[in-house]
Amino acid sequence: MKHVTAYTLLVLGGKAQPTVEDLKEVLSSVDSEADEAQLSALLGDLEGKDIASLIDSGLEKIKDIPIGGGGGGGGGGGAVAAAGDGAAAAD
Repeated sequence: MKHVTAYTLLVLGGKAQPTVEDLKEVLSSVDSEADEAQLSALLGDLEGKDIASLIDSGLEKIKDIPIGGGGGGGGGGGAVAAAGDGAAAAD
């Protein structure tokens, strides 16, 4: 994941075709080791492809996956309200 993130940062920063050395530089700037074989494979897989189109394609594939927990929360104000009623009665 860190390799893809470094690639994306470079592309968004204006480097249309990042190299292995570019990726290594980004990763070393955050004290992360780079696996040169994985970097080379990533660059081979992404060669000639537009990162924005790949992201759009990925989002389209996961659009129907339910995420989030829904519901929950709420309530919780009862203790404050009870304390507030007691303080008002004392006045």
